[in-house]
Amino acid sequence: DPLAGIIPRTLHQIFEKLTENGTEFSVKVSLLEIYNEELFDLLNPTPDVGERLQMFDDPRNKRCVIIKGLEEVTVHNKNQVYQILERGAAKRTTAATYMNAYS
Repeated sequence: DPLAGIIPRTLHQIFEKLTENGTEFSVKVSLLEIYNEELFDLLNPTPDVGERLQMFDDPRNKRCVIIKGLEEVTVHNKNQVYQILERGAAKRTTAATYMNAYS
């Protein structure tokens, strides 16, 4: 679809490439929100207020980070990713700003 956005196009390509080879694969999805300099796991069904996510530099790759305690959900197709994105979007924190009252 030429009118599809970046997320649908990317998901289509990822799953198309993974399935065309016929090899076994595993895809996991996490959703993280950074709000007021705090990390929030948008997929954790029972977030414990006392348990905070922690971010560390990945010792194996200096350009990556590890988020300790972040929920990961295994998916098998792009439709499952869309469902997870909807679930996470419902848990996002929104706050009014001077620029946009519905950010």
